[in-house]
Amino acid sequence: MKRERFLIFALILGCGVFLFWNLGERPLWGVEGRWAEGVREMILRGDWWVPTLNGVPHITKPLIPYWLIRLAALVFGGLNEFTVRLPVALCAAGTLGAFYFLARTFFEPFWALTATGLMATTWGFVAYARVAQSEIYQLFGITAALAFYFRFRERESLWGYLGFWLSAVFAALSKGLPGLVVPLMIAALELFWRRNFRHLNPKNLTVGLLALGLYFGHYYALSRATHSELPFYLFFRENVLQAVSPYDNREPFYVYFYYVPLLLLPWTPFFLVGGLWAVRGWRRISEAEKLVLLAIGAIFILFTLARARRSYYILPIVPLCLLVTTAYLRRALREPDPLSRALFYLYGLLTFLLGLGAVLLPFLWPHAGLPFPLKLAVGFSGLALLLALALCMAWDLAPWGLIWSYLIAAICGLALLTPQLTPPSEKVFGRALRKIARAEKTSPCALGKVSANLLFYLSWPEPVPSFRKPEELSPSCRLVFFREKFYKKEGRIKEIVKERGLRLYGLPARWRSRDENKNYLLASPSEVPSEDLRPCP
Repeated sequence: MKRERFLIFALILGCGVFLFWNLGERPLWGVEGRWAEGVREMILRGDWWVPTLNGVPHITKPLIPYWLIRLAALVFGGLNEFTVRLPVALCAAGTLGAFYFLARTFFEPFWALTATGLMATTWGFVAYARVAQSEIYQLFGITAALAFYFRFRERESLWGYLGFWLSAVFAALSKGLPGLVVPLMIAALELFWRRNFRHLNPKNLTVGLLALGLYFGHYYALSRATHSELPFYLFFRENVLQAVSPYDNREPFYVYFYYVPLLLLPWTPFFLVGGLWAVRGWRRISEAEKLVLLAIGAIFILFTLARARRSYYILPIVPLCLLVTTAYLRRALREPDPLSRALFYLYGLLTFLLGLGAVLLPFLWPHAGLPFPLKLAVGFSGLALLLALALCMAWDLAPWGLIWSYLIAAICGLALLTPQLTPPSEKVFGRALRKIARAEKTSPCALGKVSANLLFYLSWPEPVPSFRKPEELSPSCRLVFFREKFYKKEGRIKEIVKERGLRLYGLPARWRSRDENKNYLLASPSEVPSEDLRPCP
């Protein structure tokens, strides 16, 4: 029991550091700005229902992430990178808690904690746990729904039904219909496979109808707020048409044979061997384990048949795959065979080399493009990794040496290095442009496609005039900004800049991103009073 208490404390501490340390340090990245800017404009209008981007309704996604971000901003007194990401980090912590309770229905406490450690270090989790996107919201809801289902599957429990349905609705109102479909599909699998009709009872049906009413009521309320049927059309387009006739995200039908192993890294080999072992030993595994295997197959087929495919779409398969992985690890450590021994020795060697390489990094500084303080931090992380590996081997806590090593690597890579090494090009440009526009007492004008990240950092109190083509640019626009890549592509912009006698300004080298889509230029008729922008040659 002392061992489990120590592991619980250590896991909570390690995951807390990973999820919350430097959470607000990294500039908005990827599509994070859609959520941040959507909430910012909702706050400006005092609206809770219709997120907008530059004044245009953006309701392709459900509202729960927007609401949670806004609540975080209210609690902490401001909307910034930290409050935008805080809800997803809390949902990530909730995912780990829900997964522990799910694993407890299969394993004793030590192995349930081990399964949670696997989840905390799996790429499909760590890649999204600190990013303001809807994937972890959905994963939390689905994992919680599965935890309620497997815990109460042999009982007719009102609390079990409430937990299952509300968790599934939370998932669906965070990202989309798959959040509701996946848990229901798993329940339907058991219903038809085992002929278990216990849960077709008035309590479950009543709670289910209320939950579905809550789900569709969200779209009804949104349609009333927008005074249109657009929310229902977007629901149909994003959840039905996107599956059968997608307008984007088209990838080959076989792509999930690549994405699922990628999401399960670094535990992929253990899952593949464990899955093969479970299928070959079908008769000796429990009914619950059989249901997990069937659910993995059903989820894989469902998302493969859907014609819109992305790596994060199939993220709900990860918790179930890790249950199979944990079952194999438990068997392999109790009854080791040559293959399991080889896997453990290989992982131990590779992890040792990873730690050793991190320790040696400060001494190889000419060959690594990192500032010396970061190299030193990486070196200390390598020492911590090697120490964790050695202590867990000495205390006979396999596979916790690997788990701790990968958690330390995740902390170093995603909580330490990534925030420090992400160029703040959009943040610096947006804030500089805001100062210039305020000083000039004029609204800046956008030309071409502009990211929501930049709009968030610009934080203009009203929609920014936006023009798709250079020919449409209004003569009254004194401050015009556009992407550097757009400027190089559209020759007409250069002509307009020359005709109007505009000067071009851009970011100095230290703020620039390698991605030209994140670098912007400003065209102004006069010299701009900014320390962060430099005249372009």
